[in-house]
Amino acid sequence: MASHYEAPIRKPLVLGDKGYHDVSVDIAAPVEGRANRQWWIVFSIALAALLWGVGAIIYTISTGIGTWGLNKTVNWAWDITNFVWWVGIG
Repeated sequence: MASHYEAPIRKPLVLGDKGYHDVSVDIAAPVEGRANRQWWIVFSIALAALLWGVGAIIYTISTGIGTWGLNKTVNWAWDITNFVWWVGIG
């Protein structure tokens, strides 16, 4: 009976004669390279959504929370409805 456990031999995770620097370069290559066309399209969509959100916040601050429907006689407004909706989904 063996006094210690020996793991079965497995294939090496890094093939070839590579050092830590070579592995780091291989891992960082996709991030440090130039962005392709698809990345710029998605980035433009995200930037447009960000600008729309900033515009909505500025509009809400300048106009007031009546934009959510809080100036109606019924107080079942956007913030309450949104909260109940997400709690219901959760």
